[in-house]
Amino acid sequence: MGLGLSHAEVGLIRPAYPDFGQVFYLVDSDFRTAAQGWSQADRTGPLDLYEARKAGRGGTQYVYRDGDYTTTAVALQAAIDGMVDFRGDALYFTPGAYTVATARTIDVPDARWLGPPVSHAANARATITASVANALAVDAAADRMEIAYLQFVPLTAAAMWDVAAIKGLHAHHNYYNSDGIAASTATIFWTFATTAGDLVFENDYIVNDAAQGEWINCEGITTQIRVKDFEIYLQAGTWAAAIDFAGVGVVNFAVGPGIITGTGAAALTSLITAADKTQGTTHGFTYGIRSSTSGPAATSLTVATGLAAELDILDCHRAVATDTANTATSYPWLPFTG
Repeated sequence: MGLGLSHAEVGLIRPAYPDFGQVFYLVDSDFRTAAQGWSQADRTGPLDLYEARKAGRGGTQYVYRDGDYTTTAVALQAAIDGMVDFRGDALYFTPGAYTVATARTIDVPDARWLGPPVSHAANARATITASVANALAVDAAADRMEIAYLQFVPLTAAAMWDVAAIKGLHAHHNYYNSDGIAASTATIFWTFATTAGDLVFENDYIVNDAAQGEWINCEGITTQIRVKDFEIYLQAGTWAAAIDFAGVGVVNFAVGPGIITGTGAAALTSLITAADKTQGTTHGFTYGIRSSTSGPAATSLTVATGLAAELDILDCHRAVATDTANTATSYPWLPFTG
């Protein structure tokens, strides 16, 4: 084999699975100067040079520079239109800032939206800002979508991600940033307007500084939603709820572990709220939450219809501020209210 390796050893080194997907690039033409642009007409940009170094050419010709279109939204639509259903295509956002001013519908099953991989979500190098309501609409066809390594900035009094009846969503290592957004309880990052299932949010970083709406809002039947390894930072104001199971219908969820902290008088009233659920078909589990005094003052879960027996809390603690002598902090349980 040239390296003294057996056939079995070479088999372990080779990729175990083939990769069928195509990579599409969305490029912020204003992120760098023209001389430093990601893709250049004379093929001297970083993406062009990457393509030239590859053993097999032709993998990065799908480059959508927003400067070549009338708006970023039009460039984004062109990329979405080019993606092939079920193939596992990736839309890769090169470092920069992208503003979606016209709502876009995402209808590609098995699509992947990715920013440059970073060591922590707080370092996300590609930012998508909504300047229209429901800027990113995921329709019922877009099952099994992956979204990662991106920063999202919402529009005041509007939902940013508007999701239809889907199965399968994995959103991870994203930065949800409403710092500086005018207060409105209608400002929501994720709205699941109807039935949805097999949803996973993990390793996310959330910054809030006003009385906004929810990070995740589920308005219908929601089965198998997992939210884990998140960090919530409260900069100012009182945020009512981070996760809201608002609609009538079944809910099954597991939330935790996660941390909640903040500054000054900033506060999160409730980590999770649930209302109008049917006892016997709903079950939720929250565990491993660690909160400073900026976190939920009395509740980890608030239930409006007395379903405490259906919802469990394990190993969740909120700090009690130390006194002036800086004595040991105590950590009581986070109870239900209903």
